[in-house]
Amino acid sequence: HPEQTQSSIRSPRGWKTALTWVLLGGGLAAAFAHNFAEMWIRWFPAWRRTELSLYERIVRGESYYTHGPLVPLVSLVIIVVLLRHTRVPVRPRRALGGVVLAGSLLVHLLGCLARVNFISGYALVGVLMGLVLYLWGSTALRRLWFPLALLVFMVPLPEVSVARLNFRLKVWAAQWGVGLANLLGILVVSAGNRVYLAGGKSMVIANVCNGLRTLISLIAFGALYAYVCRLRGLWRVGLFAMSVPVAILSNSIRILGLIAVADIWDVPTATGWFHDISGLMIYVIAFLLMFGVERLVLWARRSLGRAADVRPLFDGIRRGDEDAGQWSRLVGAAGTNSALGAAVAVVLAAGAAGWFNYTGPKIRRGALARQALPRTLVVAGRTWEGEDGTLPAKVVDVLETDDYLLRRYHSPGVPPVDIGVIFSIDNRKGTHPPEVCEEGLGRDITAKNDVVLSDVPGRGEVPCKELIVQAGREQLYVLYTFKCGNAYTRSFWRQQFTILINGLLNRNASGALVRVSTSLRGDLEQARERSMQLLRTAVPHLDRKLP
Repeated sequence: HPEQTQSSIRSPRGWKTALTWVLLGGGLAAAFAHNFAEMWIRWFPAWRRTELSLYERIVRGESYYTHGPLVPLVSLVIIVVLLRHTRVPVRPRRALGGVVLAGSLLVHLLGCLARVNFISGYALVGVLMGLVLYLWGSTALRRLWFPLALLVFMVPLPEVSVARLNFRLKVWAAQWGVGLANLLGILVVSAGNRVYLAGGKSMVIANVCNGLRTLISLIAFGALYAYVCRLRGLWRVGLFAMSVPVAILSNSIRILGLIAVADIWDVPTATGWFHDISGLMIYVIAFLLMFGVERLVLWARRSLGRAADVRPLFDGIRRGDEDAGQWSRLVGAAGTNSALGAAVAVVLAAGAAGWFNYTGPKIRRGALARQALPRTLVVAGRTWEGEDGTLPAKVVDVLETDDYLLRRYHSPGVPPVDIGVIFSIDNRKGTHPPEVCEEGLGRDITAKNDVVLSDVPGRGEVPCKELIVQAGREQLYVLYTFKCGNAYTRSFWRQQFTILINGLLNRNASGALVRVSTSLRGDLEQARERSMQLLRTAVPHLDRKLP
């Protein structure tokens, strides 16, 4: 009804409606612009490499969320289809909608203040649901909840969580693939995420083969498929839950294929063209499994005499002739003073979010870490001489602190040991787990364990975590711990929480990552002993020098 819409816009209420929608659109765009910029880099890690072509900037880099840009597009299409073909009455729920909207905006601002991007991403879903309730009511939310909730699948998990899932899934994928291969009579064993075959052949199950990318994208597909499938109620929820084992099984079949090709032909063939083809086929296998699960459920219910009640799409809620002018009513619902007030609140929240995101010094500067350790250390009667190094400018930008120590200690007759201390007086961003950096450099973590550093002067024990890192043809032993407050911990999340509480209670939000690494050279025990001895000697110096 274009004539009705044009006449309504010419009226005072129409101008108020137009102003409200402009403020809402502009406010939401401004409030979440920084978050979408951060998500874009997670979707396309090579985007900042301007020397590459546009295609290379999109396809290069290791991303588990390349499906991210498709999610809002799919969500928008579903919203348009629902509003076009279903009955959506306008019965605003101001009180409930206002509470949801205000709470979600508050969560978003806290996420911006703490610079935790995924929290703001999830808060966007709450903001949109609050606006639907506030403008159109609970019936409209029942229609639109799915496309709005689908937006959570575009929000990348924290890199720390991804790094931990990476390692666990790599080990599981190797174990499942080896188990299936043994059932087929292929002689193969696994150690961590490394697979050993007959004839001296071996392969490493790297991040791209661990199934995390498949798991994330297939859970999103499973949600979409369960929404439109012919099952209803708990059966639909069960089908959605099946997307997780389907993704894991599909990836295990892929690992089995890689092992079989390496056993029959050679490792370069398995890790070359077959690896790339199997990466595409895994989605075909997963989709067929999802379709098969649905048909199996329908067949089983028919066999038991309890056939599923298959209804047409939008059954009972399809628009009729009496719903003419629904678009005008939905648009015009914003032409009230209360709706305009909600739009102003969104704009104010956008201003606060911009202040939190874009103010303050970019780099925290200091020299405490550089002075924390002497250049000469005497460890178990052996003298170690230190040689300082520097971090690249891009790394400092990521850490957001230039208060660091990067020193290589040499002693005759043994491999050198590197000690790194990343410190910030008021910034949690610098002290992230080494796994994130190692995987960002394209290295592979083949083992990870919790260890305890004992007999530390003045402390007794210090909890640490050790990694075995494959860096090209060289293996590294990495030992690290976090210093926060007056304690050490191996847990990143405990360290972050402690720094946050210290900042609130004591106005001291300092923290440090302490990392020791050395070349493995085939002897794990000697590498572990060298690293532990130097860290045991370094801890008392760190306690005295770092607040």
